[in-house]
Amino acid sequence: MTTHLPAKHAETGGGRDLKKADEAALLDLLETLEHKHGFIPREISEELTRVIEVRLERLRRIQGKLDSTIRRDVKVHVARWREEEGNLIMILHAIQNQHGYVPREVAMELARELGVKLARIYEVITFYHYFRLQPPGAHSLTVCNGTACYLKGSADLLNESRSRLGVSEGQTTADRQFQLEVVRCIGCCGMAPAVVVDGQTHGRVKTSDIPGLIEAAKKQESKK
Repeated sequence: MTTHLPAKHAETGGGRDLKKADEAALLDLLETLEHKHGFIPREISEELTRVIEVRLERLRRIQGKLDSTIRRDVKVHVARWREEEGNLIMILHAIQNQHGYVPREVAMELARELGVKLARIYEVITFYHYFRLQPPGAHSLTVCNGTACYLKGSADLLNESRSRLGVSEGQTTADRQFQLEVVRCIGCCGMAPAVVVDGQTHGRVKTSDIPGLIEAAKKQESKK
């Protein structure tokens, strides 16, 4: 059965189907109604409450399935490394290899499974720079900060990269397109200063080259 706006409000909502409207459309509708009436009419409020309850129930079912999957995966990782000394790091490596980072919900499940405090999990994650707390970007831009690169201006390359991407090292852009990293040395000192974009090393890079490298990576993505 399809639910429509009451006839008296049809001109405001354009006769739209609340069940099918996305969140942005619902917010626009509420703002329009508030602007017109100064309040949300009771009929709309009650109907929207029913729609939200249905969506929440669906989300709870989805979350339940996700929780079951997370719990199963964590148990597999823990069973694999349970008898090993220093197994927490090995388990975290396995989790990051699976997800590309360590999701918070997975870290919470791991804490429950191991019987340790969540703070202990994050203590290890934040101590070792290898571990990530954010999903990796589709592209990576890594600035070498070894001695040779540093002396040749890698700090300027890093600053330019930060400015262009709008993130700091270790972070991923909001659209998850780029992640910015800094490493001590990539072993290409003769090409200093060097950066690595999506696994490809670029040597003797100038700050003016950074925008072009970023755009080239975007174009490669569009070709896939």
